Amino acid sequence: MTEHSSQITLVRPGGVATQTFADGAETMRISLGYLHDPDDGVLAEMQANHDPVPWQSAQVRDEAISAVEARGDLDEQTRAALLDWIKETPYFENI
Repeated sequence: MTEHSSQITLVRPGGVATQTFADGAETMRISLGYLHDPDDGVLAEMQANHDPVPWQSAQVRDEAISAVEARGDLDEQTRAALLDWIKETPYFENI
């Protein structure tokens, strides 16, 4: 008999998800998501000085950097601080 399985990954509004692997699971930021989400938005994370949630990969982190650079709803001081925060946050492949 063939065994079928499926996996559903729920991404929270702040772009954070828990990915399962053969030997466990890891919580990581898989997209920029909603910056202001009070639970796990990257802007809220930075302003509260929480331990940063690692990015899924360098590519996802670089895409987030590009998106923040292009946003029109951030003042320059907030944008600069957020870009520094994102650039200093590790990514999962490098942990």
